[in-house]
Amino acid sequence: MSIQNHMYNLLVSSNETAWTGTSWVMLFDRVFEHTNPHIKQQFDVLDDAALERLMALPTLFAYEQYVDAPARVGRITAIARRQQEFAITFNLDDAVEPIPREKLTQMLPALDITSKWEMTRTHWAVKNVDLAAVLHQAGLLPVATLGPLQRPPLVFISYSWDSPEHRAWVTQLAISLRQKGVEVVLDQWHTRFGEDLPHFMARSVRECDRVLMVCTEAYVDKAQQRQGGVGYEQMLVTAQMMREVGTRKFIPIVRQSVFPRRVPDELAGRKYVDLSDGPEQHHNLEQLVRELHDMEIPLPPLGRRPT
Repeated sequence: MSIQNHMYNLLVSSNETAWTGTSWVMLFDRVFEHTNPHIKQQFDVLDDAALERLMALPTLFAYEQYVDAPARVGRITAIARRQQEFAITFNLDDAVEPIPREKLTQMLPALDITSKWEMTRTHWAVKNVDLAAVLHQAGLLPVATLGPLQRPPLVFISYSWDSPEHRAWVTQLAISLRQKGVEVVLDQWHTRFGEDLPHFMARSVRECDRVLMVCTEAYVDKAQQRQGGVGYEQMLVTAQMMREVGTRKFIPIVRQSVFPRRVPDELAGRKYVDLSDGPEQHHNLEQLVRELHDMEIPLPPLGRRPT
């Protein structure tokens, strides 16, 4: 077995709510602290290939020793580079119970956490230890194996900057989706001054699982006339739809005040989600979340033929 199959990520935080959500940030200068130089050398470049290998490792999400909160086990599902930090998205493994602080303290030597300073500092280490075997020996895992975890769906929100109020509405939509386990790529969160915006849009449309197109009246007009960023994204969407006929990747999200509802011509005939203000908005949002998680609506049981 290769050495990498015996390794795990150790993420330590002083924030008592760090592992109660699905995302976290780590400063670059805290990465690979308390990591053996030989192990560090395998990942030190931190290019895309190295990040993929890190995400393939099981992860122990722990707190500094002064925080009375249980550690968790799971996987890192996405790593985004920012100017001074990594933004990390993660999933926790429900097959492993939360590990109380006292129990984790007893396990520290087996986990190769021996420095008295290591659990008093927020950092990211990589350990040459089979995490599943240690958990199994401690009675926290039925078998000495940690299976892969499904990453959360990744969606890109395409919208027009109609007004400050509309931008705030889109931001709230993104927050609501993240609260329901959907990872969101949003220009307000994921772009920086000086960044190549066409490259950001092209990468997001190409790499995300689904693209939500927030169709206000202004968005539809810009898409039809190929104006600005909306027009550029519409060309990207049209090209991919031509290559992948029948794809369900692109979902129109209607937010309009007039009838009939409008969507760009390329999306005409596709089933849309109406998130316009009204009594059905909350229900329609729940239906969208189910779709993004690929949760089928259960059918009622099939009865007998009448006699």
